Amino acid sequence: MKFWLLKAAGTLEDEERILDDSVVTIGWAELPDLSNKNKEQVKQLILEKYPGMRGGLSETWAGEIYSFITKIRKGDLVAVPLKARNEVLIGKVTGDYEHRQLSNFISHIRNVRWLKTFPKEYFEEEYDVDFNSPEALFPIKADSEKLSGLIETKSLEALIGELSFALEDLELMKERMLELVNKLAETEEIPEVRRIAAEMEKILK
Repeated sequence: MKFWLLKAAGTLEDEERILDDSVVTIGWAELPDLSNKNKEQVKQLILEKYPGMRGGLSETWAGEIYSFITKIRKGDLVAVPLKARNEVLIGKVTGDYEHRQLSNFISHIRNVRWLKTFPKEYFEEEYDVDFNSPEALFPIKADSEKLSGLIETKSLEALIGELSFALEDLELMKERMLELVNKLAETEEIPEVRRIAAEMEKILK
């Protein structure tokens, strides 16, 4: 099992589409179906579409597209940083390459099962990656323990327990807020009003 960073999420609407449809994409929707194409053929299609492109750049992009089609395997993990929010999606690849037009950006896809999300800052530090690097697709180095942690899923019982605790905390917060609102309504002292307002702000954070 390999772990890949895939920086191709498109617009906000495209990000919602990959979430809803459980797919990842390499972009390049302007290219035709790439099934059964080798790397050189992919490069030629890029140059036909953009004849003024430098050879080195077309070689790099063709390599990334070809890796998306052939080197990512079912069972591999992918990390997709989103543009519209400070999150990285983690998914497990469940399907081979398909050409299916889902938007102006999404047509070259792989099916995935979304597992979890991480804050971008945490992910960059934990896995030593740079989301500002020019590469769109590359493997991430991670030991077996980290990979196992990514695919672990909590039991329904554990999730219900966490939800129960969260609801209890919410109820306690609600009671404390009502208490503070009542105090605020009763007092006319400005310093006291400020103290209660500050306490309410802490609770809401």
